[in-house]
Amino acid sequence: MSNTAAACLVGQIVPILINSGNANLGAKVAFVFFDPSLLFSVYLYLCFPEMKGRSYLELEEMFQKNVPTKDFTSYSCVVGLVDVDGEKPVVVLRD
Repeated sequence: MSNTAAACLVGQIVPILINSGNANLGAKVAFVFFDPSLLFSVYLYLCFPEMKGRSYLELEEMFQKNVPTKDFTSYSCVVGLVDVDGEKPVVVLRD
């Protein structure tokens, strides 16, 4: 729903920004979207942790222990999953 709402908003605002009778930005309208995109990219790079190769239990443990995002790749979890003879994976505590 939020994606549709944002698309409707952009679809209504961009013609006003481009139109010569209104804001008359033309191709400069790209700068309107560049600044927030740059800020969001920097925020995501610095504040969004790397989750590749982690199970949901490991991620839950790290979020509950408030592990800094830069330490997600090197953090050694206490919880893990083990396959037992083709059955469902079992949660185990690592030593």
